[in-house]
Amino acid sequence: MLKLKINFLFCALLLLSCLSCDLGVHQAFWRPHPVYSRSTEVVQLNNTEFPFSREIMPLKYDCLILTDIHFGNKRNPAWDKVFFDSLKKYRKGRISPMLFCIILGDIADHGFASEYETVKAFQKRIAEENRLPEEYGNRPMPVYHVVGNHDVYNSGWKLWQQTCYPHKSAYYFETKDLEWYFVDTASGTLGRPQFYDLKAKLQRSPKSKFIFTHYPLYGNGILYFSLSDPRERAELLSLFSQVNLKLYCSGHFHPGASCDYDTFKERSLQAFGVSGKYHILHVDESGEEPSFTIETISLL
Repeated sequence: MLKLKINFLFCALLLLSCLSCDLGVHQAFWRPHPVYSRSTEVVQLNNTEFPFSREIMPLKYDCLILTDIHFGNKRNPAWDKVFFDSLKKYRKGRISPMLFCIILGDIADHGFASEYETVKAFQKRIAEENRLPEEYGNRPMPVYHVVGNHDVYNSGWKLWQQTCYPHKSAYYFETKDLEWYFVDTASGTLGRPQFYDLKAKLQRSPKSKFIFTHYPLYGNGILYFSLSDPRERAELLSLFSQVNLKLYCSGHFHPGASCDYDTFKERSLQAFGVSGKYHILHVDESGEEPSFTIETISLL
């Protein structure tokens, strides 16, 4: 009887939570466009989508990273009002060029069209106010996205796909000594088709690799917020230990977390929306092995 009451209370709380966050019961328990229909193949970006040839790509460079912005969540401070001044101040006098931006999902809070209009304006401002230097074509900075669970609420997948560059949720590109993979975990899993395709591509090259996605792999024990399938998580840990992975970088867990494995580091970055944090990934490909550090900037 006690167990039945506990289960009933849990279901009631879940229902209230869903209703309070504008998802509704239908969206809480089933959403169209599951991961196996969104993402079955990790595709390579073309020269327009990733516009840096190896001849002009510097060996030391920076990347801007944001996660969990949650446009549309009225409880979060309006950090975007001060973010651009902070970034401009940070970049002043920096030697290493900042070549692109990565957003690790949950840029929208409910998946509404009005939120994606804000997303469109925000990513355009990032691109225009951080244009690349002359030697890289003076073009707008590329802003790369991975999809988060909130982004697909209220059937928001199509809006995300139309709005968020490069308009695909599983892809990769290469620099001198690195392969950069962007993976769809917005449903809490890669799904078998995407997993097998990612596995095949990771195994075919000895180069060092970065993976960017929304859900943490493990994050030193944050199981509720990490990938939901223990089998898949175990398979990924085994795979990553064999393919020269250097970094698994995610969002989703707003306070942030980290875990260092024998062969790679997992970093779940602090949220922009609730915490007012953004991050700079410093990359160095000038040595025998590429190296990186992640710097966190606070807007507080």
